[in-house]
Amino acid sequence: MHDLALVAGISESATSHQLRLLREHRLVSAHRDGRSVFYRLADQHVTLLLTNAIEHARERS
Repeated sequence: MHDLALVAGISESATSHQLRLLREHRLVSAHRDGRSVFYRLADQHVTLLLTNAIEHARERS
């Protein structure tokens, strides 16, 4: 989570909170390997939603 917080530019606490919300809404899934937790988009539907949102945002620029 530390790396993700650095990339996002927010605190680890805020990152943890956001990831919890994303998991609760089934937008990401998590896999624990020892002390590490790996997150990924839950499925292709979520990937498509995010891809479309990013493309839409770029069109407005």
